[in-house]
Amino acid sequence: MSGISGALNIASWSLYSSQLAMEVISHNIANANTPGYSRQSLQVEANYPITVGPGQIGTGVKATEVTREYDDFINEQVTLKKSQYYYWEARKNAMDEIETVFNESEGYGINHMMSEFWNAWSDLSNNPDGIPEREALLAKSENLIQLIGEMDYNLREYQRHLDSTIQGSVDQINTIIEEIADLNKQISSVEIEGLINANDLRDRRELLLEELSTYMDISYYEEEQSGQVMVYILGGTPLVLGKDSYSLDVERDATTGFTNVLWQGNGGRTVDIMYREEVSGTLTPRMDGGKLAGWVSVRDTNIGSYIDSMNNLVQELVWHVNSLHSEGVGLESVESMVGSVEVSGLGDILGTDFLFSDGFNAGGSFDIIVYEDATGDATRSTITLAAGATVGDLITAVDGLGNLNAEIDADNHVHIYSDAGYSFAVNPDESAESSHALAIVGINTFFTWTEQVGTPLSDLTETLEIDSALVNNSSLIATGHVDSNNAVSPGANEVALGIYSLQDQVITDFGGTGINTTMDAYYSSFIAEVGVDVQNADLNMKFNDTLLDQYIKRKESITGVNLDEEMANLLKFQHLYQAAAKLISIADEMMQALLSTK
Repeated sequence: MSGISGALNIASWSLYSSQLAMEVISHNIANANTPGYSRQSLQVEANYPITVGPGQIGTGVKATEVTREYDDFINEQVTLKKSQYYYWEARKNAMDEIETVFNESEGYGINHMMSEFWNAWSDLSNNPDGIPEREALLAKSENLIQLIGEMDYNLREYQRHLDSTIQGSVDQINTIIEEIADLNKQISSVEIEGLINANDLRDRRELLLEELSTYMDISYYEEEQSGQVMVYILGGTPLVLGKDSYSLDVERDATTGFTNVLWQGNGGRTVDIMYREEVSGTLTPRMDGGKLAGWVSVRDTNIGSYIDSMNNLVQELVWHVNSLHSEGVGLESVESMVGSVEVSGLGDILGTDFLFSDGFNAGGSFDIIVYEDATGDATRSTITLAAGATVGDLITAVDGLGNLNAEIDADNHVHIYSDAGYSFAVNPDESAESSHALAIVGINTFFTWTEQVGTPLSDLTETLEIDSALVNNSSLIATGHVDSNNAVSPGANEVALGIYSLQDQVITDFGGTGINTTMDAYYSSFIAEVGVDVQNADLNMKFNDTLLDQYIKRKESITGVNLDEEMANLLKFQHLYQAAAKLISIADEMMQALLSTK
């Protein structure tokens, strides 16, 4: 169509495209601060021309489609960097909480309490019969135990907190996965290639992919024909396949008591997405990106390691103190001693069935001195236990001594007691090494704990206490050995000196770690390890934050709305609209002039 009608037609198309362009610009301005929004623009092209006398004449402009500004590579990099950043952010936040548990500042911490504990034994060795020194030892020992217990409790409580956080995140992840699949469905039903683009739906989907990447490291691609995205984890385990989604579930681990995160496939097939079991039986992480992996890593690896280290320290402290104390004597002989370990029967083997069975020395001995109250006569006997010795062997050996009895009491504890009118004391056998049998079953020990033979004891610190008999009567704290006449000597300090010297004693294969070190040095090294873990998380978080920020800025330079640019475009299309309107006005005048000619 040419002539005046052609001009009117061209002007109307121009008005329409200008109006559409201003609507798109208005949409951009309105969403300038909308998270995940990508700038849109109206694509126009010259309309098909017509061929007339002098040649082809254009017929104006037509709007073809509304597109969004984006870069697939940059978007994928943002998603990847978010996974890495949020992994380290989760670790950093968790490690900051853990760091507060190990408060070694201002004289309040294990190092300080350990030093007070050793000094109390030193003071007692200088005055073994001093009641104030004994009471001070009990008080400082109680402070040490209380602080150790608080640290252990706080670590485990934060473990439980992380576990709850992991459980809660799974629900959020499932919601995101379902929304992505639903958006896939909507996008494929709306879009017509080259004509209709679901720009806002795609922005929403891209935002959800980024949000999902904050929880876990994902890979994804867009299917060209349908426009749907396929989302995977672990290099090939699907979360979203077009319109279909696969959910995650949680399951309590019977061994650890914590939550395992499972991918659920068809036919009831499941995959633990956090760990894989190697041939050696060890578990290694499957995922190393996103908050979920960060929380699991701190919960299982870091806190688990710290709890193990604390238990190593406490077990070495308890064993070495108790092994000396169990064969010592206080200011008086006793009529009864009760073990703290709950045995299952006479057949329990001292060298294998107990927490401290590794300390059993086959063929070792200890002495028991029985005193007659009326005459003061003392009878010394040696108890020797061979390899494979049981609780029954210990009881039989002790029960066979005159005026002395041994049995398993109603609470399943080994109980040694004397006849009426008699008392007894325990002493090392000067001619042989100790069997450590008494320390293993918790008899005459300084520290006590709750142990049930046959039930694994995972955490000694939870039930660690000072022997109640000592708390009730500090005179029973063993500071030395009987003298050469087998008499209890109030001034004896061999045990107190021995325990004090443990501070500087290098322990071989400390806690089964293969390290030879002292207790104080081990704890200092352990605290340094915590500090390194905190610093490592902080540095990696900052490094990945810098990388993520760079990619986000690059993405925003492409997809972000520049208000100055939009205002300039708005003015441009306003003038274009006005020009097209003017053209219509002129064409109308021409038409009126033509129609009014006579």
